[in-house]
Amino acid sequence: MKRINRLMAAIPLALRVPLLVALLMVLVATVISQVVLSRLTREQEHSLLSLSTAFMDGVATAATPGLLRQDIWETFDSLDRARRQYGAINVLYVIVILPNGQVLASSEPDRYPAVSSLPPHLAALVAGGQPLVLDEKTGRAWTIREIEQESYRIGTVLAEIDIKNILAVRREVLWTLILVNGALTAVFSLSGYLLVRRMVRPISVIQQHLAMVQSGHPQAIDERDIRAAGPEHRELYRRFNDMIRSQAEREALAAELANQEKMAMLGRLASGMAHEVNNPLGGLMNAVDTLDVHGDRESVRRRTIDLLRRGLAGIQNVVRAALVTYKSAPGHAHLGRADLEDLPFLIQHETGVKHLTLDWRNDISDDLPIEAPAVRQIALNLLLNACAASPERGAIRFTARVEDRHLVLCVSDSGPGLPDLAYRAVAAGESGDGVPDGLGLGLWTAARLAARLNGKMTLQSGPSQGAAITLVAPLGEEREEEHVVAATRARRAG
Repeated sequence: MKRINRLMAAIPLALRVPLLVALLMVLVATVISQVVLSRLTREQEHSLLSLSTAFMDGVATAATPGLLRQDIWETFDSLDRARRQYGAINVLYVIVILPNGQVLASSEPDRYPAVSSLPPHLAALVAGGQPLVLDEKTGRAWTIREIEQESYRIGTVLAEIDIKNILAVRREVLWTLILVNGALTAVFSLSGYLLVRRMVRPISVIQQHLAMVQSGHPQAIDERDIRAAGPEHRELYRRFNDMIRSQAEREALAAELANQEKMAMLGRLASGMAHEVNNPLGGLMNAVDTLDVHGDRESVRRRTIDLLRRGLAGIQNVVRAALVTYKSAPGHAHLGRADLEDLPFLIQHETGVKHLTLDWRNDISDDLPIEAPAVRQIALNLLLNACAASPERGAIRFTARVEDRHLVLCVSDSGPGLPDLAYRAVAAGESGDGVPDGLGLGLWTAARLAARLNGKMTLQSGPSQGAAITLVAPLGEEREEEHVVAATRARRAG
């Protein structure tokens, strides 16, 4: 049953209904044909029985005198006259049988001669006593009539009738029923298919337009389809078009709002950048003028250069924050060993001023599936913060390695430890909040970039001095052959 249900569910509705109609029509036609044929058979048998009874009554009346005298020729003459005069049924032969089972006379004396025994199959019919026996295979029927005189059976009359014409009529009726019912079934099935197809066409139109909506190209239903649909589907079409128009209006409004927000953001960025950059520019211009006038004095030159350095560092921090905040979507560049190897050179000025010792250990291999610019920016910010926090002749340690498909990058210093604002800066960077007051952009920028890499930054600060900041970021997916090449290169480098 489940298999039938699955099979029916797999057939489209436009075909399922006509198939069911055809099946029902076949069942109804079969029942009707059976009823008609049964009724026709009964009517034919009843009519044949009536005609044969009338014929046998006449034969019995005509043959009784000859049967009483057992006159063969008189009986034969009566049988021959009766068969020739009665044309309602096609009688093949008539036999008059004596009570002892011998033939007295027959309309076919060559086949059934007088004073001969009746053939076994005919004797069985006579013994059965049925008034009418039909054999549709041979197209023959036999009617039997006993002749009695004063309550004594003096003989029996047996007649064989050709019923092929009756069976031909029955077959003709059967084929007529088959052809008519087949034609009606085909007509009703085709009509059902066309009707159901017309009925489900609105559903197909809705399905096509919903597929367009899913593909991102919504399209309203054509007005001609709306007019051609029925009142129920016409209202459904109009509701669908209203939905499409509302969606288009919402998308247009959202696009306009997004564009306005983008322009407003650009305006805020431009004004903020102009304000933040313009503030130190005045002092920098004064410092340049001072150098131009009093540059030959060493004390003035040192103070002015220090002022220039602080002003440029402030502008650098502002630009760095803008890059982190408004940077475009991350790329898919792989991280290589060389991406980190030039960082000691970039911090050489800071380490040289304080005479810092840099313990550098870079154990990563080439082509790691992680965004190289973000990792490089994080490492540079942490190294600059470590240089700023370390005392004169202090030590800075940098390590980079891969563990369990994660990049582990750690920067430690020998400074006084991390203040509470450092933890707040990392938390704000990971959550996307602004920079806490009183702290630079280094840690906040590193935390923002780490969050973009789906990584995590952990801070450790000693009880007296020293601090360590560790980045753990997952590596992306790479092909197996690339992983094998990277591992081989790592072994060779080791």
